[in-house]
Amino acid sequence: RDLTERRKDESRMQELQAELVHVARLSAMGEMASSLAHEVNQPLSAIVNYLSGARRLLSDPSVKNLSLIETAFEGAADQALRAGDIIRRLRQFVSRGKVAHQGDSLSEIVGDAVGLGLVGSHRQNVALRIDPLADRVVCDRIQVQQVLVNLMRNAIEAMQGSDRRELVVASARAQRDMVEVSVSDTGPGLPEDVAQRLFEPFVTSKPTGMGVGLSICRTIVESHGGRIWSEQRPEGGCVFRFTLPQEA
Repeated sequence: RDLTERRKDESRMQELQAELVHVARLSAMGEMASSLAHEVNQPLSAIVNYLSGARRLLSDPSVKNLSLIETAFEGAADQALRAGDIIRRLRQFVSRGKVAHQGDSLSEIVGDAVGLGLVGSHRQNVALRIDPLADRVVCDRIQVQQVLVNLMRNAIEAMQGSDRRELVVASARAQRDMVEVSVSDTGPGLPEDVAQRLFEPFVTSKPTGMGVGLSICRTIVESHGGRIWSEQRPEGGCVFRFTLPQEA
């Protein structure tokens, strides 16, 4: 009976953790709503402009060069695909599915996370660099994207007052068949008192932050058998590192 009760408690704890992780994704999307609306509105506006231009060309009998019209339609199609890609990433990110650790492409996971994490960053003049990535890891794709989006957006926010704003995502082989992923910035770094307790719940260096994002990141990474930590960069800024199992 004691064993049955313990298993029930463990199962309930896992359900609560999964719910907390999902709520954190929804919260992140709420914070990014205006930037996402702007990001989706750009291709939609471009589609309207391309199609309006094509209609004017079609109604003008003096236009003999059909390649101009074809170019306008191709531009509209490209922008429609761009808008669809943004919506696909968003729907995937907020979905509530069963946690499934399986072999996946780290470069694809990072690519999708960048598409969400850097929403609105071009207006803040943030330069992104993605170093060569170790390709195959064993993970839950959406949860790892959640970790990456959180770390990227924290980095972008930390660099708001910096003259140089560079965000670097990289990975390297680590010990015991693990892959180490890093997200580094050129911000002011972390206060020492905060850095020591950074992954504890309700610890934050943000004036309006709740201090749960990094705690959830730790929960996700540790559920994958990895660990997460931060380091001050000698040249200024901060780097967050976490490990994931490498696919055999």
